[in-house]
Amino acid sequence: MNKETQKTNIRVIGLYLFVLFVFFTVVAKVIKVQQFDAVINTTSQPRFFTVPAPRGNILADDGSLLAISMPLYNVHLDMSVIDDVLFEEYVAEISVALADLFNDKTSDEYEQFLRLSKKSKRNKYVRLHVKVTHNELNLLKKFPIFKLGQNRGGLIAEQRPNRETPFGVLAQRTIGEYREVNPVGVERAYDPVLSGIDGIHLKRKIAQGVWVHQDSEGNKMPKAGKDIVMTINIDMQDVAEKSLERTLIKQNADWGCVVLMEVATGKIKVIANLRKDTLDRVSEYYNYAMAEHDAPGSTFKLASIIAGLEDGKFKVSDSVDLQMGMIQYYDRVMKDSPHNFQKVSIQEAFIMSSNVGISRIINDNYKKEPTSYTNRIYKMGLNTPLELELPYPPGLRMPAPNKRGWSGVTLPWMSTGYEMALTPLHVLTFYNAIANNGKMMKPIFTSSIVSEGREIVKKYPEVINPAICSQSTINEIMPLLIGVVDYGTAKDIKSDNYKIAGKTGTTVLNYAGRKEGEEKKYQASFAGFFPADDPKYSCIVVINNPKNGQVYGGKVAAPIFKELADKVYALDMDIHNPMLVSENYKSLPKIKQGKVKQATVVLNDLKIINDATEANYMVALTSDKEVRLEVRKVEEDLQNGSMPNLRGMNLKDAIYLLETYGLTVKISGCGEIIRQSIKKGELIKKGGVIKIELG
Repeated sequence: MNKETQKTNIRVIGLYLFVLFVFFTVVAKVIKVQQFDAVINTTSQPRFFTVPAPRGNILADDGSLLAISMPLYNVHLDMSVIDDVLFEEYVAEISVALADLFNDKTSDEYEQFLRLSKKSKRNKYVRLHVKVTHNELNLLKKFPIFKLGQNRGGLIAEQRPNRETPFGVLAQRTIGEYREVNPVGVERAYDPVLSGIDGIHLKRKIAQGVWVHQDSEGNKMPKAGKDIVMTINIDMQDVAEKSLERTLIKQNADWGCVVLMEVATGKIKVIANLRKDTLDRVSEYYNYAMAEHDAPGSTFKLASIIAGLEDGKFKVSDSVDLQMGMIQYYDRVMKDSPHNFQKVSIQEAFIMSSNVGISRIINDNYKKEPTSYTNRIYKMGLNTPLELELPYPPGLRMPAPNKRGWSGVTLPWMSTGYEMALTPLHVLTFYNAIANNGKMMKPIFTSSIVSEGREIVKKYPEVINPAICSQSTINEIMPLLIGVVDYGTAKDIKSDNYKIAGKTGTTVLNYAGRKEGEEKKYQASFAGFFPADDPKYSCIVVINNPKNGQVYGGKVAAPIFKELADKVYALDMDIHNPMLVSENYKSLPKIKQGKVKQATVVLNDLKIINDATEANYMVALTSDKEVRLEVRKVEEDLQNGSMPNLRGMNLKDAIYLLETYGLTVKISGCGEIIRQSIKKGELIKKGGVIKIELG
């Protein structure tokens, strides 16, 4: 074999081996794809993405927005589609507009950023701005070049979910927040209703990790969730939170809560939960009203009185020996706040909140049959979970005879609100039942579900217990609850305008197992309802661990109740006693209250005898023979900071005067003034609200 033939054979063999190598490589790749790769990599191909649906809104009782989905956008620019000539012509103008719109860079900085992005060969898809509002995006779409659309102007907006609360922290914990870890409040409880239906949208990949929207017949728009209407009243809520915040700071307390409930329906109109840190910063951190289980203390004494009355063990007029405020049960001593009383009536013992008195009447009557007492307490629903629509942790605890933990001291301590754990809302539900003639209502936080402005689900009041006790017992305890406010432990909040009924509570939280020398930790509370003669609202206030000296419920918690009740009384005309209008039937014409000068002109023209005065405003008193113009010192009263009597006045005059002195006037009805929410002589302040009813 010559050398030429040998070289040819080597080339053929080499070519054969190369073809064989290529063949096996292709076969191996095919086998790998078929046997080991479940899906061919198509990440660079257009594909559909989920578009989250906007969450439904959460509304207050008057339709005000408490939580709303306000879309924000991350805005990018695709510089590759922008014409070079157009870019040079408008880049300076666009830079100035961007600086004015976002106010985060100068126009020169924006121009430099845009020019560098345009020149870049590596990545012409750049992020312009994040968290752009809908209004800002609309303005961007009107800028030169950008208004040409995505394919020519390069402006690409990617929507991102965003939830806003227009009233800030107002009822924040109850409105809640939906999140992956530990969602809370209405946002969590009604998530399936609020969520809506997600859409889908085709996107194409233009850079690593960057996808942009594409038009497609397969695109489906998301459907927004339904709206939830809460029972919360923002005006009442605002008053409660501000008053609570001031008290936490003033008393150097750890936390506090306020809940206001509508008696007949169980609707929660106010639920405020605030915590104070060491720097006096106050925030909504935890829903104490629903989730904090503590001994209620003296507010529970009402249940003990009801139990004894229902079982016929005593009458409120019976006497009890207070032993000057100290009594011993086995190895433990129970004390009252310092006093020197001995024999008093049970009614007086309750009004002065005597631990000794209440524990004695319960221990003496139920010691041999404690189950009778606890069964009566259970029948009132005080050991039954409320099963609320909003999530809350368990923790309700009520002692039971012959069970673990029961001892000879359990009954007397239980009668005064210890040895148990209840939430403030549970205690309020009990007091609300008393105000509702024994009918216990389930607390409710939402009233309806709305879709596209139409109510599709309406919630109705729910009765937990039709009668927690007899009507005769209700009638017996009402004077006790009113007495607490009129001349008892809460006498500082007595009102001249309406009756308040309630009970103070001052609980020692570390009463059991407190180490020697350890300071007592108190919890002050007040639970009650108003107006006492025809209750419409019930309320509880709890202040935890006040450390600035005052610890009693009547001094710490009750004033918040009073401030809120005064505001509610001013806002709600339905709970006012109608102002009596004396009617005298005269032969002479009736003269409306108003300006003296205008009235005398008419009377003199009609030749009707009158006693015109030099005053500006008057009220006319008509007899058979004459019209007497009695001076009405409207302006003088307003100047002195007190409310004048407006009854009978011309609405135009009243509005002019009231607004001149800084009051906001709300009007209902037509005719002359027949009722006013701020009564004559009450102090007024600028920015206050007065409701006027015409008839």
